[in-house]
Amino acid sequence: MRNVFLLCCLLAAVACTKDSLEQSSASGARIVGSPAPEYALQGVLSVQLTAEMAQAVARAQGEAAATRGAAPTRSGVESIDNLLAEIGADRFRRVVDYNPDWEPIYDRTGMNRWYRISFDREADLAQIGQRFAGLEGISVVEYEVHPRHIRPMCTGPAVPAHAGLLPERAETRATQLMNDPLLAGQWHFENNGADQYFSTPRAGADIDLVDAWNLCTGSEEIIVAVIDEPVQTTHPDLKANIWSNPSNPDEHGYNFWDNKAELDWRTATWEDGQWVYADHGTHVAGVIAAVNNNSRGVCGIAGGRSGRGGVKIMSCQIMGYSDGDDSNNPIVKAFEYAWTHGALIAQNSWGYDFSDASPSEAASAWKRSYGIIRTAIDTFITGAGSQNANSPLNGGLVIFAAGNDGDRIGDVETYPASYSPVIAVGAMDWAFRPAYYTDYGTWVDITAPGGDYGTAKSQGEYYVDGEVLSTILCDDGMNFQDKRKEDALYGYGFMQGTSMACPHVSGVAALGLSYAAQLGRKYSVEEFKAMLLSSVYGIDDYFTGTKEGITVPSLTAYRGKMGGGCVDALKLLLAVRGTPAIWVPTGQTTEIDFAPFFGGDRSAVELQSASLESPEQLGLTVKQLAITGSRISFRCPKPGVSVLCIRAMAGDTSLTREFALVSRAGLAGNGGWL
Repeated sequence: MRNVFLLCCLLAAVACTKDSLEQSSASGARIVGSPAPEYALQGVLSVQLTAEMAQAVARAQGEAAATRGAAPTRSGVESIDNLLAEIGADRFRRVVDYNPDWEPIYDRTGMNRWYRISFDREADLAQIGQRFAGLEGISVVEYEVHPRHIRPMCTGPAVPAHAGLLPERAETRATQLMNDPLLAGQWHFENNGADQYFSTPRAGADIDLVDAWNLCTGSEEIIVAVIDEPVQTTHPDLKANIWSNPSNPDEHGYNFWDNKAELDWRTATWEDGQWVYADHGTHVAGVIAAVNNNSRGVCGIAGGRSGRGGVKIMSCQIMGYSDGDDSNNPIVKAFEYAWTHGALIAQNSWGYDFSDASPSEAASAWKRSYGIIRTAIDTFITGAGSQNANSPLNGGLVIFAAGNDGDRIGDVETYPASYSPVIAVGAMDWAFRPAYYTDYGTWVDITAPGGDYGTAKSQGEYYVDGEVLSTILCDDGMNFQDKRKEDALYGYGFMQGTSMACPHVSGVAALGLSYAAQLGRKYSVEEFKAMLLSSVYGIDDYFTGTKEGITVPSLTAYRGKMGGGCVDALKLLLAVRGTPAIWVPTGQTTEIDFAPFFGGDRSAVELQSASLESPEQLGLTVKQLAITGSRISFRCPKPGVSVLCIRAMAGDTSLTREFALVSRAGLAGNGGWL
């Protein structure tokens, strides 16, 4: 699983062959992808009709009734049907189902103009593609990537947790707040720096979650679609936060890999000399919404409290270890299921495995094409949440793992992650540095902890403690061969990859939307996305020198190419609340000029009083603070947050304002905070 490329590798490989990635026919239709058997699903074409032809087909099929019944075999338009008959096509069906509530959105994005044609798998796919491209009314012909190339963006299988991997640690602020016994091992939520076991962690290299939990722990109104391997919906540390279809309480998602209702997490595969289990989706789900404060296992970012109030996880299975069923496009159908069932966030920690391909020319090829996955992404972003008047988001967020081959292919755009409407997530280790595997570039939007076992070194040995700890499969009906059942920590394990970084951003976004719902706030996708991507702390100052296990000559190569910084949960929630935040480094004296916050320059603003609501949260004993003109000096002994109330005179006007004073360890320079 180590050498996993995103779509760029497929596109680039095709661009280097005689089968052009994108051609134009005499009629002007684009031909996208490669018909080569090693890439494309044989016997299948996706075509996008022009708007006029789509209307003609809908009329001919009788108000699109055929899309609601048995699979149609013909379009009702003579020119298309003649070719369908000639090739012996057994299906000509719209990719997304007819849905009157969604047709106006499909009209905007073109989603309802995509049709899927199936025929004999022994037929010449390239020739048939060319012939359809020559028909009037066809705008795009796309060769569909074979589903077997879809892979999770992790660097290897899960490592089951056991007591020897998780030594006892001192009580922390997080463990004082939540009673989940493995929370102390989730450094990615609260990182207190070096301890008696490891010297490499740096305090503050986390997502700043603890103080955010004091504002919000989640909301059952927010649904996150995990488009991935299946999520074990019966996992005892996830079950309370699993989504159920209101019209069918036993439905918690859908298995698009096998095209059946039952999610399949029980099928395993033999790979590289070991059994590999479908842990990935369950691990991702746990980062987002493992149940908090239930005296069990781990925490989730937006997992609620004591079995209530967590965001809901919808499992959209697009990967599996069975033979699968390729009668539908699993990725597109997963997005469709998510947007029609109320998901606001589409969490994607997957890519394509074409490890022998060169990534050259990939970016320009993708940008010229009109791929069906792009249309599905656009439709989710445009329409998710639009059917719910109470939704805090008018639209949806699509979040992708950036990929795991940055050390091998360098600064190269990878897709779908670098498609501009998508939020692309890179990965860092527990010391603010890039994870050895992370893809990087100016197209990466944001960074989050993804884990890096190479940083967890003690007495010459490497440990998985530096990876991300979350839920994994614990189904007693399975015959696990990795001894996970033999340990009291059964159901929990470590993984690493941009796969693990991605759900940190999805989880923080879900937490932010939960808080918005709690406060009655509503946002457009553009507004909330901008707020999320600016809710970061800077990490570029840590990109110096070299790092063991990384092939890039200098970490300075990553500067400006890991997004704006690492996602910060507290910063997002304060932005939702509308409270200006002032960040100061823990244990250091910092002077802040408040004149700009009161609309004047230093000479025109004089502070009258300043008091902290909860000084003990910062390790202070007094509420009143000393003032010098428009400035206040802070020295906070411990990390935390308190409301700061300041009364000031701006000219002859008296003003009172509240701020959030945040003491944070590990700030580099101003760290993008002040």
